[in-house]
Amino acid sequence: MTIFQRSKESEEDYGYIFDTDLPMIELSDDYLKELKSSIPELPHEKVERYVKNFKIDKKYAEILAAEHVLADLFEKVAKEINPELAARWLRHELLRVVNYNKKELDDLEIDEKHVIQLLKLVENKKITDNNAQKILEKMIEKSFDLAGIVKEAIKESSNAVRDYKAGKQESFNFIIGMIMKKTKGQARPDAVRKILKEEIEKA
Repeated sequence: MTIFQRSKESEEDYGYIFDTDLPMIELSDDYLKELKSSIPELPHEKVERYVKNFKIDKKYAEILAAEHVLADLFEKVAKEINPELAARWLRHELLRVVNYNKKELDDLEIDEKHVIQLLKLVENKKITDNNAQKILEKMIEKSFDLAGIVKEAIKESSNAVRDYKAGKQESFNFIIGMIMKKTKGQARPDAVRKILKEEIEKA
C-alpha cells in the first residue's frame, strides 16, 4: 500500500539531485556563438529579413520563408525583379500552378533565369498578366526561354535574316511569324520584335 505524503513539482524540489551518469558540462560563450553560426537561418529570421530588406508584406514573407525551395527562388529572382512583384507571383501564381498540377515544390525543375526573364517582361509591360500566367504553366512542364526561341528561329531562317539585313522588311515579319508559332502565340509581338532586332544585330 502507498500513501501520498507530499508533492514535489518545482525545480527547487529536485534541483539538488544530480544524475550520476551525466557529468557537469560548462559551455563557453564562444562555443555557443560557434554553434549558433553553424545553424541555417530559421524561418522567422528569414521573415524579418524579407520584410526589412525587401520591403514585402509580412504575410508574403511568412509563406515564402516556410518553404526552402520557394525562399531560395525568391531571393534569386528578387535581385533582378521588383521584390514585391516577385513575391506576389511566386506566392500566388507559382503555388497555384504547382497545386493544380498536384506537384510538390521539391519536384520542380525550374530555372530561375527563366522566371526572371518572364517577370521582366511583366514588369516592363511587354507581356500581359494573362499570357504570363499561361507561360508559367508551361514552364512547370518545360522551361520557356523567349530569347532562346528567337535565337533558334534566327538559326533556322538564315536566308530570311540575310534578306532582312539587305532591306527586305517582309523577311523580318516572316521570322516573327516563326517565333509566334513556336511560342503558340503566347509572346507579345512587340516583345518578340524587340528581342529579334537585338539578336539579329548580334548575329
